[in-house]
Amino acid sequence: MAAPNSPFSLADSTPRSSKTTINIAGFHVHLYGVDELTAEQRNDTTVVFHVHGRTRTYADAEDLSHTVLSELRKQPTKQTKGVVFATFDNRNHGTRAIDTISIADWRGGNPRHAQDMLSTMDGIVADLQTTMKFLHGYVVGQFVPTQYIVTGTSLGGHVAWDLLARDPRVDVAVIIVGCPALTPLLQERVDAFLGEPAPAQRTCAKEWPAAIERLYQERDAEVATVAGKTILILNGAVDALVPSKFTRAWLERHGASNDVAFVEQADTGHALTVAMVERIVAFLPQFLA
Repeated sequence: MAAPNSPFSLADSTPRSSKTTINIAGFHVHLYGVDELTAEQRNDTTVVFHVHGRTRTYADAEDLSHTVLSELRKQPTKQTKGVVFATFDNRNHGTRAIDTISIADWRGGNPRHAQDMLSTMDGIVADLQTTMKFLHGYVVGQFVPTQYIVTGTSLGGHVAWDLLARDPRVDVAVIIVGCPALTPLLQERVDAFLGEPAPAQRTCAKEWPAAIERLYQERDAEVATVAGKTILILNGAVDALVPSKFTRAWLERHGASNDVAFVEQADTGHALTVAMVERIVAFLPQFLA
């Protein structure tokens, strides 16, 4: 049995759910669990989107989908609502890749890491919103989407915060090693990369121009308005890439406006772990009854 803080991976023994792939707006959307829905569940189905991390592909979400769906079917409580997992390759990732440099960070040789990450996030949000808008029209006769939940890891977790802030259709999210405050996170990273410059020097650098700083600040201000949402936040206590301090600061200011469960897993870095997947399995049934 894997240790709780071991990185999650799909076990060979896990039953695989059905996979349905459709083309919406010129990219493939992969749906898991459609064939397993009962006649009752097809009329009332929750769609759980999972957004993968930077440099990864939709295959991460595929592994998570098979595991969570398999575990949910073992639940003793009858699920009247259906559940389908959905995912796609993020822009410039996987089958949609056009430029490998643009998904690298500063240390990976990309001087426009800040611009590329935030613009990609906005593109992913647009893709999610387009999929939500048109999905029912593509799955007529298969199921009726009645609720949307978003989950995401790392970059996908940042996107989940964005979707909570921007789309009233999404009231529930699972955020895995993501960040509600990207401005201080990116400033900390670029300072480490440049050698701790003064703020004025930082905004003159090509890596962190004032124009992109303003956009990050606007994004964070949007996330600060999130209210009335149900959020499961899963962080690693020793995550050096996306430290929990930024999430804790958001919780201190805005947590009371939401129904938040914050889990900071000990001895865990920047990863989706076995224990985190167990938390997701325990969290989702309340929305399927």
